[in-house]
Parts: sequence; structure tokens; C-alpha cells
Amino acid sequence: MTARTAATLHVTSGDSVLYLFRKAGITGTHLAWRDALYEGPVPAGLALEEATAVRAHYAAARGYGNPIKVIHEFERRDAQLRRAGEFEEVVLWFEHDLYDQLQILQILTALDAMELEPGRVALVQSDHYLGTMTADELSPMLARRRTVTAATFKSARRAWDRFTSESPLDLFVASGEDAIGLPFLRAALRRLCEEYPWVRDGLSRSQRQALEAIARGPTRPEELYRRAQAREEASFLSDGAFAKIVDDLRRSPAPLVDGEDAALEVTALGRRILAGDGDWIDAAPPDRWIGGVHLNGSDAPRWDDDANRFR
Repeated sequence: MTARTAATLHVTSGDSVLYLFRKAGITGTHLAWRDALYEGPVPAGLALEEATAVRAHYAAARGYGNPIKVIHEFERRDAQLRRAGEFEEVVLWFEHDLYDQLQILQILTALDAMELEPGRVALVQSDHYLGTMTADELSPMLARRRTVTAATFKSARRAWDRFTSESPLDLFVASGEDAIGLPFLRAALRRLCEEYPWVRDGLSRSQRQALEAIARGPTRPEELYRRAQAREEASFLSDGAFAKIVDDLRRSPAPLVDGEDAALEVTALGRRILAGDGDWIDAAPPDRWIGGVHLNGSDAPRWDDDANRFR
């Protein structure tokens, strides 16, 4: 039998919360997950370490960090979670947005496969951003954690399987289902549906919001980021991920944005598309991943926001 420590393993999505754990006196081992699962490949049927190899390769290729460092950090993270059985309790601290909700699904699916004793895993979920809280606000939340039940594990695994499916219809089904113990999941998965190219212009919602923010006039990158994120019900993009989206619009074979930094402006094609007189997929077919779906070419699945379904 694995020896146990009396300590708790606390898992969350970002470094700002790790700092608050220490400031609030929340003791134990602290682990940040750090993976934007809403973009890039997340194939179905992979063990945690196999998925990590795919994700680390994508993150490095996307420019999110030094390849060797990214792989090392992801592997160290997985190894720490694999030691969950050594702790008296594992507490997951996550928010309501898409970034966090997908991480919950991955972590719960991995913990479920480890077959820990019932009652060993608990969830703290918040509709406020944990990293913006004070230590005094964060500390009482530990006492309000909820034990993860078998039904919640089952709901998480089902949603994870649908997110990693090769069919966007499975994601759509998951976005309409109630998930026991995961009250924010439906809205998060619906938001992910909106990251597919839209029927009316071939842009994802994030791409459109970035383009509309640029169209309002030149400004500093941080203000541009704030403009776009103000449109979100639950903001999930980091400023770095947003910058990558802007760069995609600028570096495309059919660019919608021109210029650099604070001098960005919308191109003639971009203005046509914003006016409803163009389709970006016609000019620049996508080559990107959402979960297990590879959007590749002009026949990529599209989201019809008016009809609330895929086409």
C-alpha cells in the first residue's frame, strides 16, 4: 500500500492562485495545470501522459514556451497528479470559464482512472476569478468544497469523451446536458461551440471579437485585449493567447489585419467580412484543432449561432 501524507494536494489552473494559497495559509502541495485545452489537438482515447505529449508538442509549436521547458513542466505536472493516492485529500480549485472547465474534465477523468477511495477528491468551483480575490476572500472557500461523487466522475468522463470526439456533434450534445456536480460546464462547452467557424463569415467568435476591437481604432495591445474580452460572459483567453489570435488574422494568406502592435488596422477584406460581405474560409481555409476535431479545409464544420447548431 502506498504510504500517505497528511497533507492535501491542491490543484488549480494558474500561478496567481498558487501565490494566494501561500498568502492565505492554505497548506499542502500546490499544483498549477497550465494548459489551454480549448485550442489545439486533444485526441480521444489517450492516457494522461499520451495526451500530454500531444499537448506539449502543440504548445511549443504555437510559441507558448521553450519546447524542452514545456515538455518538462507538463511531465512534472502529470507525475505530481499520479501521486494523488499519497495524499489524504485532493482539492481542485477552478473557475466557471472555458479554460478551467476543460481542465476539470481532464483532471477528473485522470483521477477516476486511478480508482482512489471514495471521498478523497473535492471541488471548489467559483463564478468569480480566483486569481483576483484577496487571501481573506479565498481562504473560506476551502471549507465550502464539495466531495466529488461517483456521479460527478461519470459526468466528467462522458463530457471529456465528447470533447475529444472526432465529431463536433458530440460536443454539441455535451453542451446541452446537465453534468452532476459541474454547474458551469454547459455554458463553457456552448462557448467552445462558438469557436468553430461561423456560417455567416467563417470567423470564430474570438477571431470576430478581436477584429471588431481592432476596427474601433489603433490602441495599445493591452487595451485591445480588454476591448475584446469585455464581450465575454466568462473570459477565458490569456493576453498571450489573444495575441496569437491577432497574429493569425495578420499572418494569414488572406490577412484581415495589417500593421504592428499599437498601429494595427483592419484590411479591406477584413472590413468586407465585418460588413457581412465576405467569408474568410473562402479566402483562407482553416487548419486548426478543437478537441478531437481537425478543422481542415473549406468543408470544415461550421457553427450556426442563429439556429444554435452545427452545419
